[in-house]
Amino acid sequence: MGLAELFWITGDEKYRRAFEHVWWSIVKLDRHNNGGFSSGEQAQGNPYHQGAIETCCTIAWIASSVEMLRLTENSIVADELELSTLNSVLGLHSPNGRWVTYNTPMDGTRKASAHDIVFQARAGSPELNCCSVNGARGLGMISDWALMASRENPIVNWYGPSTMMTRLASGIGLSLTQETDYPRDNKVHLRVAPEKPAKFPLKLRVPYWSQTTRARVNGKPVNGVTAGSYLVLERLWKRGDVVDIEFDFSFHFWAGERECANRVSIYRGPLLLAYDRRFNEMDPDQVPPLDAVALSGKKVAPGDWLPPMLLLEFTATSGRPVRLCDFASAGAGGSPYRSWLEVRGAVTTEFSRSNPLRTSRVNRG
Repeated sequence: MGLAELFWITGDEKYRRAFEHVWWSIVKLDRHNNGGFSSGEQAQGNPYHQGAIETCCTIAWIASSVEMLRLTENSIVADELELSTLNSVLGLHSPNGRWVTYNTPMDGTRKASAHDIVFQARAGSPELNCCSVNGARGLGMISDWALMASRENPIVNWYGPSTMMTRLASGIGLSLTQETDYPRDNKVHLRVAPEKPAKFPLKLRVPYWSQTTRARVNGKPVNGVTAGSYLVLERLWKRGDVVDIEFDFSFHFWAGERECANRVSIYRGPLLLAYDRRFNEMDPDQVPPLDAVALSGKKVAPGDWLPPMLLLEFTATSGRPVRLCDFASAGAGGSPYRSWLEVRGAVTTEFSRSNPLRTSRVNRG
């Protein structure tokens, strides 16, 4: 982050290039499937490393990603912020908000940071430690990237129930209200309300994983919607205008290597899905394989005790039901969970350091 500041102060491109290189190297080599960063408090060059994914490191990763988004206005960076926030940041908080984790593993269990780093405990404040004071920053920083500006024109990066307000370069006030159940649901109803009619481009993030996004302005379809970019809608906006967006929530996958070889992570939109013992009748080592080609999950009622954000039921290749919840909710009740699962016939989609998407086929038995 110091490199980014040096660029802003001096304008010297070498600082910007160095910062961007570090950022992309973390995405490629150290950011885990849940959006968390670090393994054993280090960059290991291995996103499958089983070392502790420290809360403080994940928060620092988000802070640096905010700087990267300011520098580049690259929608992929906002995708990364969403991934980390909706999975790791929500997942590292206890359901009642009393504590955060020190380690939010890809597979395993979660416990209070005060139990993992008890050496930081002091008389009178046993639960106060570096992770407990940093965890909430992940939620607070949403305000740093949810709505940004390009030459004073608004860029919408955050999707979720909200009202965001800003002022255009002309000084005209603008209110943007989202009516949606995203990320549970794939539809966003965005009300655009300038104080008075104004012509300006409104940029809307189209995630790289949403390959067939549909958009309409006041009911009329919009062309040129491209995954991994911003949709630019330039027109004379007036109070009462509405943009409807429908994202592609088809399942997408990340095939593991090294310590996670022969396992796959499943995503639905921005949410990583995970097995939680609490919602299933089998133990972690007994979870049967799933078939990526025939993968179809139906929403099921989670019950009244610590309901997850999302709970889907799948049919394994053996015919046995397997329930997967959103990663942020997995293990919230203290039960073991896993986000690396056996999935046959998966296709993994990722992006390269230079930004274009690439797709390769992975077959796991």
